[in-house]
Amino acid sequence: MSETGLTETADPDEAFGALANATRVDILRALWYADDQTATFSELRDAVEMADSGQFNYHLDKLTDRFVTKGEDGYELTLAGRAVNGAIHAGAYTMDGSIDPMALSDPCPACGGERTFHYEDERVRVECDTCDMTATALVPPGVFADYDREQLPAVTSRYFRTIYQQLANGFCWHCEGKIYPTVVPLPETTLHMETVPDDAADLPLVRYDCQRCGAELIGDLGAALLSHPAVVSFYYDYGIDVNERPFWEFSAWNTDHAVIRQRDPFRASVTYRSGDAALTLVVDDALSVIESDRRDAG
Repeated sequence: MSETGLTETADPDEAFGALANATRVDILRALWYADDQTATFSELRDAVEMADSGQFNYHLDKLTDRFVTKGEDGYELTLAGRAVNGAIHAGAYTMDGSIDPMALSDPCPACGGERTFHYEDERVRVECDTCDMTATALVPPGVFADYDREQLPAVTSRYFRTIYQQLANGFCWHCEGKIYPTVVPLPETTLHMETVPDDAADLPLVRYDCQRCGAELIGDLGAALLSHPAVVSFYYDYGIDVNERPFWEFSAWNTDHAVIRQRDPFRASVTYRSGDAALTLVVDDALSVIESDRRDAG
């Protein structure tokens, strides 16, 4: 038992084994679409079109307590049951496909070159056609449902921002477990790059580690600190709402934007620019901002 009093009450294999039947998944989906997401036994049985009452009761019993709970008004989904439906709608298990590359209107912040938006194998890649600056992340296919093709880059930008806000608040993007950020040199990450820059040892990146599920995400300092009050205020003073601009516009994937200053104690900095104005934030290896330097234009 943890200090919070929370315990594991079911083995993961046993819990997910309860879903290894199409009828049980149909029950969860029927509850999801039911009025007020509540249904009686007979309403559920009619929804999944199973005539055998005993067989239906068997499958419903396998879901009860873990994925479904019974109340005064009927059966309802638990948080776990809602999560299963959420995963289905995200398209992670049911959708696939790729999107033809699209040229982006905003130039690369590093070199001014043209950038291209790619989506394949559930991964978005925004890359510069001139330099090595690339932003990449896994995006469930369902994120793009109900949008027109020309909207997809903006949708991706909002999705990236949402993930980083979740990380900034300390939650894993997969399991909601506790996240620990660490600022490390590029060579100490699992990131694979087609061309490794000569100054890779001086380029700081942020590694987000989940202590619960073991997930890892590698990001850049520019993205990691974009929601910091000093950054938001800096851009706002120059008429820029960071929430309205493409997320990758603020990337810091080279040492012109982010650099390791010293290693003992560890210090790294990232610089945001607007014309001749600049804001530099200095962080330690735990991503805590310990210093800021703002130089306004003129």
